[in-house]
Amino acid sequence: EALASFDARHPWTIAPQLISGLRRTRALIERVERASFEEGAKDHLLFLLRNKEREFMEAMNRALGLAFDVLVDPGEEGEGFPGNSQRTWLRETFSVAIPGQRFTMTATATNRSPMRIEPVEIAVRAPQGWRVRLLWQELRPLDRNDQARARFEVTVPEDAEYTRPYWSRASEYHDAVYTIHKPEFLNLPWPPPDVVGVFTYRLDGVTFTLTQPAQTVFVDRPWGEQRRLLMVAPPVSVTVSPRIGIIPLGVTRLPYPLRVEVRNNVKGTAEGKVRLRVPMGWMVSPREATFRFTHEGEVQTFTFQLSVSRVEAGKSYHVHAVAEYHGKEYTEGYQVIAYRELEPRHLYRPATIELRAADVKVAPGLRIGYVMGVGDHVPEALTQLGVAVRQLGPSDLASGDLDAFDAIVIGIRAYAVREDLKAYNRRLLDYVERGGVLIVQYQTQEFDAAPFGPYPYLLGARAEEVSEEDAPVTILDPTHPIFTWPNRITGADFEGWVEERGSKFMTQWDARYQPLLMSHDRGQEPQRGGMLAARYGRGTYLYAAYAFYRQLPAGVAGAYRLFANMISLRRAKT
Repeated sequence: EALASFDARHPWTIAPQLISGLRRTRALIERVERASFEEGAKDHLLFLLRNKEREFMEAMNRALGLAFDVLVDPGEEGEGFPGNSQRTWLRETFSVAIPGQRFTMTATATNRSPMRIEPVEIAVRAPQGWRVRLLWQELRPLDRNDQARARFEVTVPEDAEYTRPYWSRASEYHDAVYTIHKPEFLNLPWPPPDVVGVFTYRLDGVTFTLTQPAQTVFVDRPWGEQRRLLMVAPPVSVTVSPRIGIIPLGVTRLPYPLRVEVRNNVKGTAEGKVRLRVPMGWMVSPREATFRFTHEGEVQTFTFQLSVSRVEAGKSYHVHAVAEYHGKEYTEGYQVIAYRELEPRHLYRPATIELRAADVKVAPGLRIGYVMGVGDHVPEALTQLGVAVRQLGPSDLASGDLDAFDAIVIGIRAYAVREDLKAYNRRLLDYVERGGVLIVQYQTQEFDAAPFGPYPYLLGARAEEVSEEDAPVTILDPTHPIFTWPNRITGADFEGWVEERGSKFMTQWDARYQPLLMSHDRGQEPQRGGMLAARYGRGTYLYAAYAFYRQLPAGVAGAYRLFANMISLRRAKT
């Protein structure tokens, strides 16, 4: 009946049908609750009816154009935002709540229809242990554009849980099994919001409810005021970089640098200490550092130098970052997963660094130029080998001294995003001709737009890939310097790879390119276009579509050994 008489210009006119439908649904729920059914049938029927009850209430809320905002109140000067009275004018609030924090929030219900409704209550639901106190409320019959309002004082308990997914996995590289920490939320995308406002009203004697999660407010220029779910986070968030690294046994190097980032969520000033817990016998400098913050959202980064001792190839060692604030230790941090149209979420990880001792050698004193593409972590991985890496910008490609580098590496999909790379590609080929080594990681179709290599090739619209990370790999020329120095590469170096072997393999190439590796998925033809080497003048041009950009951040020793050989190629005896 409601659908048949619905008028989009006057949606509230279907209120009588919705009231009737809700009355009947609730009466049926009462009858079913009193009745006797076969085991399981009653629960299933009640589940369906309560869903229908929610649908009727949601339809009424939409038909009346009801708006319900539950917003954290902006901070005031002297109350967490010193010297920033403009923040109140902008209606900005704090970003995240922290345990022990007290704040106020205001709930406002607005009736946008000409039908008079009678507010019954504005309440707030919060987890056990939270304290919610009503400060004041204004409840009166609401005509069109009238509002009902209430203000609450909310206190977050000291032991409040942080807002995080109810699921996790130990490693994004090796563990595809998720651990469910709260089975009651299974099949939900996220846990329910921590704090929810509930507006209860009557229309024609029937009670309806409208819920709204509590939100914070910030100004995002040029988009204006934005609202985000109220979340709880630790006073300080601690993250580390790299999270996985290599201790190269065959490299004489300075102490190992580790970065620790501390983010402040305290509403104002905060001061504390940060330090590393290292395996017995290892040394770290400095022993600890002091963080001092003046406002929420401030971030400080600290670099610690780690001196390792007594490590064995193939073993993993763990270093833990610890931040101390107000007598408590914090050993985890979060990454904000955000997109403008989506609700931000916090992805937590322990502030732990896994260091894997590996027998990796590299030519001493290497200087590597890196042309970043869409973004990867290969430069950071190379620095773990004691290699000096410099990222090359447009001016470097246009007129810089390229001969200063032992090898130049092109990042993934760089030809798709770097117009300067395409414009000055000839200088890179000239560098190779004079004796340089150019390593081009996997590219996309833009690489076919011009002859960017020294000889003809074709990537093609349907470039091949080998997606099984454990697909067999055959070394086609074991005597090639890439496989002999300074590390002897064998089939064992392709064990433990993650996610894939590689993608965007060449489909056709000139005879002057030499295929070096062969691999294939089950049921796939052997693929030889994943690593091609060509002599050009006195140097070497190398197309390397194997997924080093995935393997190196994951600490795969064999990938490090092979890449070390690639960047050492200029020093190899041929």
